[in-house]
Amino acid sequence: MSGRGRGGDRGGGGGDRGRGGFRGGRGGRGGDRGRGGFDRGGFRGGRGGGGGTTAVQVFKDPQVPLSAPDAQVMKVENTYMANSKGINALANVSLAAQFPGRPGYGTAGRPISVYANYFKIQVPEGLAVTRYNVEVTPEAKGKKLARIFQLLLEMPEFSGLVSDMSSMIVAPEPLGIPDGHTVQIPYMAEGQDEPLEKAIVYSARVITPLSIMISDLQNHLCATNPSPDLALKPEIIQVLNVIFGHHAQSHDGVVTTGKNRHFSIDRSQSNSHNITVLGGGLESLRGFYQSVRAATGGLLLNVNVSHNVFLQPDRLDRLFPLLGTGNRVILQKKLKLTRVRVIHLPAKVSKKTQREIPRVKTIFGLARPDDGHKDPKPPQVATFGAGPKDVKFWLSEAPPPKDGKTGKTGKKGGQALPSNKYISVFDYFKIKYPNIPLNHALPVINVGNRENPNYLPAEVCVVVPGQTIKRRLSPDQTQNMITFACRKPWENGNSIVGDGRAVLGLTNSAARFDIAVGASLVTISARVLAAPAIKYKDRGSKMITVAPRFGSWNMANASFHTAGNLGPWTCCVFRSNRGRDFGLSDVQQTVLNFKAFLIKAGINASQFIAPPPEVRLRDGFERENHEIIKNVFRSIYLSSQKPRFVLCILPFNDVAIYNSIKTVADTKAGFHTVCVVGSKLMKEQRQDQYFGNVSLKFNLKAGGTNQTLDPHKLGVISEGKTMVVGMDVTHPSPGSKEGAPSVAGIVASIDRFLGQWPADFNVQTSRQEMISGLERMFMSRLSLWQKHNNNQLPDNILIYRDGVSEGQYQLLLDNELPQIRNACRQKYPAQDTKRGLPKISIIVCGKRHHTRFYPTTEQNADRSSNCEPGTIVDRGVTEVRFWDFFVQSHACLQGTARPGHYYVIMDEIFRGRAAKPPHQNPADALEELTHNMCHLFGRATKAVSLCPPAYYADLLCTRLRCYLSDQFDPNDSSASQSVVSGVSASSTFENPIIPESIRDSMYYV
Repeated sequence: MSGRGRGGDRGGGGGDRGRGGFRGGRGGRGGDRGRGGFDRGGFRGGRGGGGGTTAVQVFKDPQVPLSAPDAQVMKVENTYMANSKGINALANVSLAAQFPGRPGYGTAGRPISVYANYFKIQVPEGLAVTRYNVEVTPEAKGKKLARIFQLLLEMPEFSGLVSDMSSMIVAPEPLGIPDGHTVQIPYMAEGQDEPLEKAIVYSARVITPLSIMISDLQNHLCATNPSPDLALKPEIIQVLNVIFGHHAQSHDGVVTTGKNRHFSIDRSQSNSHNITVLGGGLESLRGFYQSVRAATGGLLLNVNVSHNVFLQPDRLDRLFPLLGTGNRVILQKKLKLTRVRVIHLPAKVSKKTQREIPRVKTIFGLARPDDGHKDPKPPQVATFGAGPKDVKFWLSEAPPPKDGKTGKTGKKGGQALPSNKYISVFDYFKIKYPNIPLNHALPVINVGNRENPNYLPAEVCVVVPGQTIKRRLSPDQTQNMITFACRKPWENGNSIVGDGRAVLGLTNSAARFDIAVGASLVTISARVLAAPAIKYKDRGSKMITVAPRFGSWNMANASFHTAGNLGPWTCCVFRSNRGRDFGLSDVQQTVLNFKAFLIKAGINASQFIAPPPEVRLRDGFERENHEIIKNVFRSIYLSSQKPRFVLCILPFNDVAIYNSIKTVADTKAGFHTVCVVGSKLMKEQRQDQYFGNVSLKFNLKAGGTNQTLDPHKLGVISEGKTMVVGMDVTHPSPGSKEGAPSVAGIVASIDRFLGQWPADFNVQTSRQEMISGLERMFMSRLSLWQKHNNNQLPDNILIYRDGVSEGQYQLLLDNELPQIRNACRQKYPAQDTKRGLPKISIIVCGKRHHTRFYPTTEQNADRSSNCEPGTIVDRGVTEVRFWDFFVQSHACLQGTARPGHYYVIMDEIFRGRAAKPPHQNPADALEELTHNMCHLFGRATKAVSLCPPAYYADLLCTRLRCYLSDQFDPNDSSASQSVVSGVSASSTFENPIIPESIRDSMYYV
């Protein structure tokens, strides 16, 4: 209720799964790389395959028996490659090719077949559709725009068409209307029979009809003669995505987040397995991602299980205690733009459907003192987030009762409403709706806007199902989310062919366009590459090898390949009112035991110096703790025996404390820190294993090399003339300050052993995908290579670039490659550049894709029911014209393994080199090199899921988020100041400065 009585109709934003852990939350990335907290990996490797004693189980479609990989697809792949070998064939594609073509398919490894989470799309010959763009005026966005498109499709001339609900419609044949045909659409909310008297009338102008021959793309993908990529391929795939996505987007029982993720909001028992309560007023729904993909031999529909976080669809007065009302600013952030159904007004019933028409409003925020400040009789709100007794509005004239009726829950003959005076929300409801008791302690919400507020109490608002929430999850919520989302491959396969087909409407969603979807997941050819032997030294400094098993290995009796020198080092014990307290003498003895372990592992750790006094922190007092840490580290820095390393023993796993330690040590004090939780360090069971985990970090920071491979396993890198580079960009995550920057990181090897990866970085404009300042950073990496290689520059530069989506590959070549070239021109002498040096190859790598592989037999599955470590795929779901492949180097401990995807966008290294046995072509060389490098991630004694250059760049970006935690993870007080006062975040940020004492080390691991 208000003097205006208006409400909006806007949807909420996307959800966030959050990432806690000791490294701080990464955020801003879809998906998770399976990394845990600060003690990533295992000194003894653990079980590798995971799964414990659970029996291996593989996906088996109950409706369709297992079939062999499509022989016709393999024939097209092989014939195309055979036809592409000649000079004339290359001439047909070289001028128009954006990226290097595939030099051949990999041959190394044991051949197997796997399921891929794709359905085959069957397109009839000669199939064409017509796409129309639609301009809507006045401008509308989000759910309102989608509703306008729904109303458009209900008109007779557009009946039976499909739409993306934002910009276009697609028809199976031309509509016979002129270009620019315009229709008037009076806005009606969902369920209304007719427009309101003052409803906005929107104009929908249908323009630019384009006939799209879908079968042209099908024929292109089946062609066996080399040719450029089809110019209209993006438009054809876009139209197909509209066709396949329309069913879910237009279905009342399905909510869509983004463009491609669809979730059933069915609350019946039959769908209960796809819903879980996370706690704190949140729930997670299991839904499905879908996307049309081009592949050799035809079109495929990629379908993957997806999870997202939503508000529980409950009354706000029941949700508020769960969401937390102590900090009104945070509560408002959680509820902003949430749609709620109002339940205190009389029900409206549709004359057409006889169904109740829901009254839906959108939460603008909580009541504020400056609401309606331009109104002659503005509301009177005591404080921000005030309760119903402290929020008053001007009631100009009470409406006369009609036949004694007072509303849905009112009472006949009750007290009359006053007129021409202020009345509180509490008193208004006490008179108007006496059967609805209000809790005066709960905040009143505003479903209008700042100028024209419309107040409602929490008791009459029910959250509409499917409302995502943009907030980082708590540790408990995160764990509940992981438990719910972490599923075996066969479970996800069953969901896709069962619930997935129903939610997405795959049986009939494209039938009106004569497009059919295959009955089951496709099977494709794959190979399993052998794991390389890992090289260490024994206690006598002789070289030894360790064989990986189930993706991991045991170095319990081995020493590091090259041990570092810690120099002076000490420990610092942090205490608080939370966490277990250990006796100081016990802690000191454990640290001495750890010192002995380091020395035994080959590290020079003899210069241990007396630690400073214990540090007392206060749980939850982030700013105060930061100042305490700063003062403690200042005293350590100024001490006569300034240590190079400080082992920080923390009372519990706390992101804020971790961020403060890393920020002060890395950017001010200039010494290395390694953080451990006291309870884990002091635990005697498997203590050597824990010591080993921590020692991996010590040695890397000290400049050592933890493990290496036989030179022949690293191909061109083993020659000592190839610098390997990793680059990544990370962006603000949900919960970050508005305008928070993006951060770019670059790491590079300094020798042929790939043991050390010093780093550089740049803080840049928010959400900027391309790296700024790359020329400066690249020159610094080349200078460091010179320093470690007798003043020689590398002949080759192999770049693994993470954080780039498919549509930005060309942008990377246009924006980043010139900066790299400029850096090289300034560093390399003229005689080298005339020889074509350095040769550069760029591989875009990613884990944010939705391709998954499931083993087809128990014999080809590991102990977690995933594909075996070393599984590689470059056929079946790829295009023959482009050079990309998938590698699952790691053993997935739980859940479904996500392979790394590698896409070559530039190559001057591999294609120009003759293949050396056992490799038959450049594809073999690059695939095996990438797989083998995944065994050289220094923080683990196991193969990792992403090539180490990209992995280290990701760690660097995560460390940068620690330094900028006030932007990425603002605490409640800073958030309160910004929200209440309207202060916006700065749009320019300076780079943190890393002291020279640690600048060229791996301080970020």
